[in-house]
Amino acid sequence: MNTQFRYYFLPLAMLLFLAAGCGTKEARKIPTGEGTMITGAELTPLLSDNTISIYEYGETAVIEMYGNGKMYAVKTKNEKNEGAWSTDNDRLCLQFRRWGFGDKICYDVFRKGEQYNLYTDSGLKSSYFTIAKGVKRGPTGKSAAGARKQPGKTTATASPDVMVEQAAPVSTPSIQETYQTSSPQAASRDLGMIYRGMSQNCPGCNLQGVDLGEASLMRANLAGANLSNAKLTRANLKWANLKGANLTGADLSGANLAGADLAGANLERANLTGANLEQTNLRGATIDGAIGLDLEKAIR
Repeated sequence: MNTQFRYYFLPLAMLLFLAAGCGTKEARKIPTGEGTMITGAELTPLLSDNTISIYEYGETAVIEMYGNGKMYAVKTKNEKNEGAWSTDNDRLCLQFRRWGFGDKICYDVFRKGEQYNLYTDSGLKSSYFTIAKGVKRGPTGKSAAGARKQPGKTTATASPDVMVEQAAPVSTPSIQETYQTSSPQAASRDLGMIYRGMSQNCPGCNLQGVDLGEASLMRANLAGANLSNAKLTRANLKWANLKGANLTGADLSGANLAGADLAGANLERANLTGANLEQTNLRGATIDGAIGLDLEKAIR
């Protein structure tokens, strides 16, 4: 190899190597002690036509995961839902019709024994699930029991805002949303109730600009949620999980944040005038431009 070749070719090869390295996808950080990350190729056969039980913030949802990408979930006798699941970039993505404001939320999945831990994009653990073989409603989510009902009848499901219609001849039940009110005032009131209900347990949700004034959200799980410009005046957020939440420009005046965990949260330009911050965890939180922030009793 002559001298001229070494001077020109070798540096060029080094640059090409570095450029190729820069184009590769950055590996997501694996949480310490949380087991082995499950890839999308592993998740599909693992979950298809099986039932998972998700344990999140003291609640359990039993979800049938069908091979066609649909799912059917039950929390309580009066709280049922359906939606779709998929894998994207080695993450498990869940999208319910009503829970989580209908948003598609994706998680990294780590297996530790029989437990599968779910982590949001912000790197926070939101929940975990276990797997049981098989599904009760069949591989496509159709209920065999429902197909045997008499034609022409309309029956209500356990969920109050969902109706199941049976047409003649007998066909697969179809789910329709029914709307009870038409006035803007009633619609606004109902939307507020939905926000309050979903905000009890909605890690990673998009709640930007919502009105949660005076809402009772004690011990709520809103880790990683987008609450920018949200109205949380006099809301009870005692012991709430707000790790990594985006609260930029939020109105938290008079809110009770005693014992709440806001580690890593973004509180830029948030209004905290008169807020109770006793034993509030603000480690790593961004507080630039926050209004009325009293750090005397907070944890920093």
